[in-house]
Amino acid sequence: MIPDGTSTSVLSAARWYQIYQNPSQNNLNLDPFVTGLIRTNSSDAPIGDSAPTTSCYMTGYPTQTGFVSTYPVKTDHDLVPVDATRAYQPLATVLEACKQLRDKATGLVFTCQFPHATPADCSSHSYNRNLYSMIAKQMAYNNLDVVIGGGVSFLKEPEQNYLKSKGYSLFLDDYKGMKSCTKSPMWALYGKEAMSYDIERDPSTTPSIAEMTEKAIDLLSADPEGFFLMVEGSKVDWAAHDNDGLAVITDFLAFDKACKVALDFAKKDGHTLVIIVPDHGTSAMTIGSMKYTSGYDRLSLQQIMEPISKYKISTWTMADKMKAVETSQWPALFKQYFDIDIQDAEIEYLQSAKDYDKSPLSKEERKHNLSLEKMLAQTIYGRTCLGFTTFGHTGENVFLAMYHPDGKELTGVHTNVELNHYMCQQIGLAADDLDNMTAENFVDHRQVFAGYKYQIDSLGVDSYRLTVKNKKTTLTVESNTNYVTVNKIKYDLGSLVLYFPINQTFYLPKNLDMYLNLKR
Repeated sequence: MIPDGTSTSVLSAARWYQIYQNPSQNNLNLDPFVTGLIRTNSSDAPIGDSAPTTSCYMTGYPTQTGFVSTYPVKTDHDLVPVDATRAYQPLATVLEACKQLRDKATGLVFTCQFPHATPADCSSHSYNRNLYSMIAKQMAYNNLDVVIGGGVSFLKEPEQNYLKSKGYSLFLDDYKGMKSCTKSPMWALYGKEAMSYDIERDPSTTPSIAEMTEKAIDLLSADPEGFFLMVEGSKVDWAAHDNDGLAVITDFLAFDKACKVALDFAKKDGHTLVIIVPDHGTSAMTIGSMKYTSGYDRLSLQQIMEPISKYKISTWTMADKMKAVETSQWPALFKQYFDIDIQDAEIEYLQSAKDYDKSPLSKEERKHNLSLEKMLAQTIYGRTCLGFTTFGHTGENVFLAMYHPDGKELTGVHTNVELNHYMCQQIGLAADDLDNMTAENFVDHRQVFAGYKYQIDSLGVDSYRLTVKNKKTTLTVESNTNYVTVNKIKYDLGSLVLYFPINQTFYLPKNLDMYLNLKR
């Protein structure tokens, strides 16, 4: 369970906000299970990005910013050993190993769009986290049993048809349909892109992350071999990037409720391990800011939390509302959604945002300024006691919380690599199982088809086909799928076929050449 971009200070802020709202709730659901800290560096930088950080949890290899479960390129400032000959090689993940080596059911729950970095890290491979069409297709073809989250627009018609042909129940903005589903496989997606922040969620049409987690566990736990589920509180990170304190807190508290669902199941089940760990910190939100250089230690809980408790929407949504109207209408919006009497000087500041097109200032005058949602956050949270160090990621260690049915939790300070090794051990994977999977599933096509003539053709955006001929046999594979076609007959490979344009390489199963010699 990954609350994306959650600096450890968020736990304190969320806990105090919860206590302010309900004095009887003194603890977060995950509080009793905190066991240590995890280091979140990438292969060449102390401050990690979501792509390489969760990639390391999944593969056991730190990698670079933007890399999705893919081996890093060697640099002159690496923090870990890097083998230059393996650059860009896809790396087998824990989720893939659970499916292929342990026959477990697998699932993903998240609130971002499904090809976003963290869910992508579990079930796809890329040297660029932004290649959404490539990643989305891989995820559709990677035999996931349950997928629940955002991103309807990213599941294109061909992939929808593929899932339906494989017996999947497919629910697109269909909350009632998802709730009524009683068996996997299933995909349920909400929203064109990401799902809404929890403070803006319509509970009549959109499930909470706790509900999504409960549904996923209900479906996955029916598998007699067990299951692997990754749950991401995706938009804690997004809110932190905008320095939107209330959205950070409320999305984290929504995630904490999902933790309760998982922990309650695990304690009742007696065979389930729960790991709760952020991928990295973002913005390092603090209770205490430069506004209060003295006297902050005399502020009451009410003085600290009451101002933000009046905020009704995220700064992202408020910025959209502000962009749609002239500045003369801003005071009414601020009063309605934040109970703030906006000042003339604040309006003058906000209208200089680089993306406020109704500004009296020219685009040239505004081009180096912040976006409106970030300037808005500075304005409204400048009135509070919440502080932020950056709009970006931070390099501090993140918290680790765990429940193990036999009390074998990981304690102390550990690396992201060590957390991967612990997971593999608990699942029953041998120390070299992931490496062996990588060596079997993701081999350079020039090695697989050495001695054969082949041709690589582009099929459109991020899609390629490899054709190999041997006498009367024609073999083709299409990138980002999981099958091979031999003389027009399809065979399921059980693992992904990938093509990376950056090094013009197909990555294929080691024994794929055997299909050239099938007897008919």
